[in-house]
Amino acid sequence: MEAVEQKKKSLVRLLLDRNILIEPEFLQQLNSTNDPAIISALINEKLGAQPEPTVIEQPIQKIEVKSITPAIRRDGVVKVGYSYVPEKRKIVVQDFITYFTSRYNIIKKILQQRTQLENITSIGKLKAKNEREAVSVIGMVYEKEDTKNGIMVTIEDPTGSIKVYFSKNKQEIAAKAQDIIHDEVIGITGSMGKNIIFANDAFFPDIPMTKELKKSPDEEYAVFISDLHVGSKQFLEDQLLKFISWIRGDTGNDAQKTLASKVKYVFVTGDLVDGISNHPGQKVDLNIFTFREQYKKVTEYLKMIPEDIQLIVCPGNHDIVPIAEPQPALPQSYCPDLHMMPNVTIVSNPALVNIGSKPGFPGFDVLMYHGYSYNFYADKIESIRTQKPNISERAPLVMKMLLQKRHLTPTHDANPKMPTEVDHMIIDKVPDIFISGDVHKSAVFTYKNVITGIISSCFQSTTDFQEWVGHVPDPGRVPLVNLKTREVKILNFGEAID
Repeated sequence: MEAVEQKKKSLVRLLLDRNILIEPEFLQQLNSTNDPAIISALINEKLGAQPEPTVIEQPIQKIEVKSITPAIRRDGVVKVGYSYVPEKRKIVVQDFITYFTSRYNIIKKILQQRTQLENITSIGKLKAKNEREAVSVIGMVYEKEDTKNGIMVTIEDPTGSIKVYFSKNKQEIAAKAQDIIHDEVIGITGSMGKNIIFANDAFFPDIPMTKELKKSPDEEYAVFISDLHVGSKQFLEDQLLKFISWIRGDTGNDAQKTLASKVKYVFVTGDLVDGISNHPGQKVDLNIFTFREQYKKVTEYLKMIPEDIQLIVCPGNHDIVPIAEPQPALPQSYCPDLHMMPNVTIVSNPALVNIGSKPGFPGFDVLMYHGYSYNFYADKIESIRTQKPNISERAPLVMKMLLQKRHLTPTHDANPKMPTEVDHMIIDKVPDIFISGDVHKSAVFTYKNVITGIISSCFQSTTDFQEWVGHVPDPGRVPLVNLKTREVKILNFGEAID
């Protein structure tokens, strides 16, 4: 009997390690039986619960842009949960203190929902603890260094700082310590030494196990594009027009046209244009040389999409907004026609948007973030860097890590930051769908069996700059989500398939 119980515990740990949600009902079923066959069936059902994304290779067809398809959809519902609006003021040193303090306080509250961290001690009061006494603390990572026999991390809170030692003899905790990054907020349990904590465990804020997998009562679809880079000589107009032709119902077989007729939402996750001064020598790669003309052209394309489809647009690092994050929404002064479109919602980067709500159903919370910080983490985090050969393929691993950290770019040096009064890069509200772009290669993943992660592809061929940063583009791939089943397909509007 004891052996069976141990086996159950090990299988539950397997599910947790694979980020699979474990509901109370599942645990009740598991605890109610000792039959190996039933236990195996329950575990296998869990392991296979989330379908893998399906890839549809859309064959190239002649593009004939006709009049807009008659509206056959009900208008989608878009509600902006959060979109950053900057304050016009001078930045001073105190702003950075306020910014980091807000991060600490918000993530501290998330961490304290864990039973292991309910009774934490502030770092300033640890001096009163006896050696070998058990302690639990929450702190922001200030320093991290490898030692001969372990990893030394310095954490701080508003009352002080202390070193935390992770021994390599404890392999599981040492593996966690490897993925600790500067400026994130973590929880520690351990025993006191002389002005040091010997760690027994480390805790990240992560996603609560109570998060539910939402499914719409109606069959409707959302598609995700990004990185159009209009204005670049490498902009792939034919592929974008092919996508537009499909979503209008002008291209594709009957099944594909039916699918297009059920699309209610198009997300455009940054880098609508190529910009004019993003990197040295960019001008030679352009065929449209001003921001206003680039946005005028991209608006012409977006106007081809039927007006009964809702478009949600955020900026990226190539767009005409400050590069420091959070980035405000695209300014009306540079893209007035885009702002005038009745079916367009323009938000900041990042932003939280709710779609598909209806009586009795709360809709889906979609976290939009272009993904400019991903290059840093894909290169610096060893457990991520060693898994995939190039940065484009590592982006899903980075997104999973940042969901675990509950922050889109914790490390201050990862990319430029705007020291806002509240740290808007925190993943405060847990999304149902987490979308990004930037790396020019589409990907789909699930996290904890409840969050759908999506990276959009691009409509730009490979540039010298892309090769330099380690991106391997795969243009013309468009992820599409069935909001009723949460199944994801990737439509291919790229090159022909042999």
